[in-house]
Amino acid sequence: MALVMQHEVSIAIEGKVRIVCDLQAERYRPYAKIGDCSFYYDPATGYRPVNAPPRVKKLYHRYAEIATGLLDLALKNYMDIKDEAERAQQRIEAHTQTIEEEEPMKQEQLFKADDPDMKIMPGTTSLESYIVHCVKKEAVDQVVNVTKPMIDSYIRDTYGTLPKRIEIKTEKETKVIEGVAHHKFETVLKLVNANVPVFLSGPAGSGKNVICKQVSEALNMEFYFSNAITQEYKLTGFIDANGRFHETQFYKAFTNGGLFMLDEIDASTPEVLVILNAAIANGYFDFPTGKVTAHEDFRICAAGNTFGSGADITYTGRYQLDASSLDRFAIVEIDYDEAIETAIACGNTELVKFVRDFREACNKQHLKFIVSYRAIERLHKLENVFAHAEAIKIVLLKGLEHHDARIVYDNLKTEDSAYTKGFKQALSEMGREVA
Repeated sequence: MALVMQHEVSIAIEGKVRIVCDLQAERYRPYAKIGDCSFYYDPATGYRPVNAPPRVKKLYHRYAEIATGLLDLALKNYMDIKDEAERAQQRIEAHTQTIEEEEPMKQEQLFKADDPDMKIMPGTTSLESYIVHCVKKEAVDQVVNVTKPMIDSYIRDTYGTLPKRIEIKTEKETKVIEGVAHHKFETVLKLVNANVPVFLSGPAGSGKNVICKQVSEALNMEFYFSNAITQEYKLTGFIDANGRFHETQFYKAFTNGGLFMLDEIDASTPEVLVILNAAIANGYFDFPTGKVTAHEDFRICAAGNTFGSGADITYTGRYQLDASSLDRFAIVEIDYDEAIETAIACGNTELVKFVRDFREACNKQHLKFIVSYRAIERLHKLENVFAHAEAIKIVLLKGLEHHDARIVYDNLKTEDSAYTKGFKQALSEMGREVA
């Protein structure tokens, strides 16, 4: 399918993902583009590529999710651009008629009254200057949309990851926090601040625990933590033979206020989790010492590697959670964040690009292999201790079959990277020669 856009305009952007369309086309038809690629992905076909080089497959699922989320905004922006263009044309036509009827001086005053910022350019008529001025105004938003990703990339490559400034407003105070945070941090923060239980679902080592800890700090709440719960007493506490009640992290958060995080919720016994339902939905809980009403500042977050649907090939020790338990939570999907990875690598964007490329190659070939933040941290620490080839064997290729490692290499995009060359050398040392 041949696709050529003579008047391509970006109408919605998030990170590397852009939604574009042809303003001069007979009908509205959006397409997705990634970074600087010259081809398109068609939402109407499940984001399959159009005019793409050989071997390019459908859009990576994370980018597809972002693109889908941008479609409604893209349509609104497209309609706004069309409407503004029509209004500008109507204004020009109205002013043209006035120009034909009034004196040149009145014409100039008319245009300036309509838009005081307009300047009459030497050697041009008022109408010509007005048209140029209108075109400039119409083009500003489009220029910003196109250049902002380039500027962001330049700043990141030159200065590294800059701290993010977030303003938090609660009933008690307004607080400003700065630092490197996951792009879903604000979403989780708003949900917790609104007293909505949150379930963070994402791959191992994607920063779910850190997000919850940062949220508690941002809201000035005590942070309480518990790992997978397989026995009821680990949640409720118990009274020993001497009549002494042994408190749990959940009990402290529930009675004193604070953010309680239940990690590995999908590795917890479903029957035990059901007893949480009343605590979450109704605000009270039956502890061994009696019924207790939740503190007004009690908040709860949970984290897991699955969506509570049970074990899969990667996370084999997971339970299928009860639907009533899942219904209590707002689910937020957490993936690896490039800004955090860059911060972990101390601004080494070449390392980050290689690890993200390695991870994407594994996903593309459906290899269930975890490449988390820890891989970047360890490679960064080891690159001054070992050669790249040895560091990659220790950190990335552990547990990866030689044949699978070769498949990953064949699907890498960062061919000129020092880390890619180290990967090639590692394969040679493992007996998988690369041409």
